[in-house]
Amino acid sequence: MTSHPHPLLRRRGPAAFALALALTGAALTTAASPAPAAGPARPPASTAAPTFDAPYLDGVSGAEPLRQVNLAGRWGFTPLTDTVCVGGGRFGTTTGPMTCTSSPAGAPATTIQVPGGGWLKQGFTDLSRAEYHRRISVPAVPGPQVTKLDFGAINHRATLWVGGREVASQVTSYTSSVFDISDFVTPGRDYDITLLVEGRKALVGPDGRYAVPEGASWSDDVAQGIFRSAALQVFPGVHIADAVVRTSVRDRELSYDVTVTNNTRQARVATLDTALSSWNHAGWRYPDLPAQRVRIPAGKTIVVRVGPATWRAPAASYWYPNVPYRAGYRAQLHNLDLRLSSGPGVAASGYHVRFGFREIAQAGDHFELNGTRVNFRGDSLQGANYDNIDYHGRSDAYDTFPGFLRPARGNAGWPKAVDNYLRLNYSGVRIHQIPATPYMLDVTDELGLMIMDETAIRGSNNRQNFITGRDNMLKHAADLVLRDRHHASVLRWSQANEPRVPFFVNPGAGPEFDEALHATVRRHDTTRPISTDGDSEDLPHDDYTVFCHYDGFSFAQYSESICAAPAAKPRGQGEFIWSADSTPQGMTWFGTATMRMREQGASEARPYALLSAWASIIPGVKRTDMKLEIGYPEGPHPIYGEDNLPDPWTNPTLTLIRQAFNPVAVIDSAFWNANKLSDPTGRWPTTPANITPGTNTRTLTAFNDTFAGDRLTVTWTLRAGSPTGKAVDGGVLTPRIPPGGQRRLDLTFEAPDTTQPLHLELRVAKAGSGILYRDASTSYQVRRPEPPAMK
Repeated sequence: MTSHPHPLLRRRGPAAFALALALTGAALTTAASPAPAAGPARPPASTAAPTFDAPYLDGVSGAEPLRQVNLAGRWGFTPLTDTVCVGGGRFGTTTGPMTCTSSPAGAPATTIQVPGGGWLKQGFTDLSRAEYHRRISVPAVPGPQVTKLDFGAINHRATLWVGGREVASQVTSYTSSVFDISDFVTPGRDYDITLLVEGRKALVGPDGRYAVPEGASWSDDVAQGIFRSAALQVFPGVHIADAVVRTSVRDRELSYDVTVTNNTRQARVATLDTALSSWNHAGWRYPDLPAQRVRIPAGKTIVVRVGPATWRAPAASYWYPNVPYRAGYRAQLHNLDLRLSSGPGVAASGYHVRFGFREIAQAGDHFELNGTRVNFRGDSLQGANYDNIDYHGRSDAYDTFPGFLRPARGNAGWPKAVDNYLRLNYSGVRIHQIPATPYMLDVTDELGLMIMDETAIRGSNNRQNFITGRDNMLKHAADLVLRDRHHASVLRWSQANEPRVPFFVNPGAGPEFDEALHATVRRHDTTRPISTDGDSEDLPHDDYTVFCHYDGFSFAQYSESICAAPAAKPRGQGEFIWSADSTPQGMTWFGTATMRMREQGASEARPYALLSAWASIIPGVKRTDMKLEIGYPEGPHPIYGEDNLPDPWTNPTLTLIRQAFNPVAVIDSAFWNANKLSDPTGRWPTTPANITPGTNTRTLTAFNDTFAGDRLTVTWTLRAGSPTGKAVDGGVLTPRIPPGGQRRLDLTFEAPDTTQPLHLELRVAKAGSGILYRDASTSYQVRRPEPPAMK
């Protein structure tokens, strides 16, 4: 990542975060100096489109340029080719293979906003190839310099010309596209640049499938062209190109690798200095990291490995998720600031990495975070659904829709969305198919939401070719890992979504392709578990597993299966319920099915997808703003948005889900099992449990999905008539349950002989945390035993 941090966020602390939350100014700005038009002006549908210039989206970590010129604003734009692709596989128009027809673009040369959410958002719906044009002025700095053009994201193939000379061509998917133009420019001079961009429809092979990982094959709304940001950057001739931090809680060690590039014609000797500090402004004692003297040959790149050094700070300095939920929580993060000096009179190179000291591992049949079992309960956030929202045009929601951005007037932004997830007791989110912006991951780092980071590789719609697109697929996986591996909240990699499914045969799918992806991810990061999500075969690696989807072909059905898996691998289901997730009954299953999976010891339970039920978990979304994937583009609306659910925390179904995901839930197992299917209206519970007057023993299941402390205090009260009625029995249980575990408990009570319903109130507390769980939804009906039949 080579983008310069936003000045506000470079303050690198929770105070800066709080200031960002308090901002009420406009979130969208326009560049001061637009580029000249490349042709006659045509007022496209997006004439009034905002620039959507938000440099903070590129994240707080990365190289620090000596000079940076923001290139956001109007560029010249020449549409070249329109392409219309029609699906028509046996599962409908959103499946492949496709039939595509190309023709010269119908729109003349005009101007376009950059980044502006890409060309699709600005009204060029059929466009597949186009040229961007503008003139740049190259800053000059003392001494040798490296000059780069950094585009925050381009979908997909970009070929750059500077002053009429071709520089390079590269293929990217939702990650930055960076061109070193040092050999093509002279500092202090002006140049015309042209960027030819070919979107996904330009990269469809003869078999009617994409040769690029484009993320959401079913959707016509995903970003195309340049989006997120555009900048001209200048670095010293000898500079830090990359840095990665590795932490080990088990060994209490810190190490890091620094990639140094010498772009000059002479060997250079430089000094690498390191400073550690707390993002939270805590007074931790950090390891001493002496300066390193390094020699870099002319025109070469080397990697400087530092450490391991002993981590001196206590366990309170470790990164942990916000589990159990605490309002206002901030995870512990640390700053590594690097400075490379290559002599007097020569500008130094800087690089900033914000990281968390933590360790995630796949430990046999479960996962461990910082040595403690961690169970993932969460969601799959599919950005393509939100791309369907017409906010100054459809497309690129992550970079343009206020609910994914920094807080601004009228919208609490992405930090509120993350808080919604955590308050709902969702401990983790798979960023599904459309990779998150670096800013989104910065916020999950800070607020403590665990992330599964997924590539845009997708087999579900039979529209990607893993043979013709193999190199692009592997490069994309590498790009994503290299971009996101410094994020503390990114705990796992999903290398592909459903590359192999029972009803499709994507060319190239299978174990060999899965192995190639696994090797690519491992080449750049050995510190996180890796999975394939779907129905692929397992691979013989201790850090790898497959999380099945819709076990037993259970689409639109209730499922509590945690799927068959090798004995020494974690189990769980990565998608279930869809496409019933936009029905009241299906929404109830989010809670009931997840609870049944928890009882079976699932390491993963991820009902699909919360946005279909509660779209306004992302602030600012109304239920009528978008249509869902099923039946796209004429699919149903979500059940709830801000227009019909202004107070989600009093909604009974969301309350049920919140209880089912609670890390220290305690339930009457037979009662939950009897009520798990709900009814078509989503009502829960539907049926009381029958008990007899006198002594009754019920089996409870208690969970401890916290990260410290094994003692729970379970206070129970049996009430007559209503959940707040007169207490007729009660007591306290004090089970010891190791973190990440569960335990069956016998609860014995005396039931009065009454026609009134009885309600079991359960409260769970932990020392130092107070009451973490309270529920009174379990009900009983007292029935006298039938007398024995007379002979």
